Amino acid sequence: MSVKLIIFFSLSLFLFAFPVEAKLLPRFTAPVRRGGGASTRAFVVVSPKLRADRKALNVYFGNPSKAKSISYILTYRGNDSDQGAMGTVDTASGNTTRELLFGTCSTSVCTYHQGISNMRLEVTIELSSGKKIVKRYRIKV
Repeated sequence: MSVKLIIFFSLSLFLFAFPVEAKLLPRFTAPVRRGGGASTRAFVVVSPKLRADRKALNVYFGNPSKAKSISYILTYRGNDSDQGAMGTVDTASGNTTRELLFGTCSTSVCTYHQGISNMRLEVTIELSSGKKIVKRYRIKV
């Protein structure tokens, strides 16, 4: 009986002898904060957001003049085949938004893709220094 008591006592000392502290790891924070300030003007802002009816992706580009060039590629699976859209942003213009439809449109009729999945947006920003920054986004539809 004394052996069991000693083992229990030694385990309880081990558990309480070394307190464990939980550390909070730093989270990735975007270098740009909305609301003004010097940091807002220092970087190109990319903000993708689904349209309310979920049939298009609106991509906001802020401060494009800070880049030499900006291009984007949207890829997804729809109508049982690979689909996509690509384009560039005029860096001389001010803040701009692109609406990327999930389908095709003629003069007044749009046909939207069905069963959309595996959507990804890749934005390539080339700075004046020649450095390229690639931002990748997974879009859940």
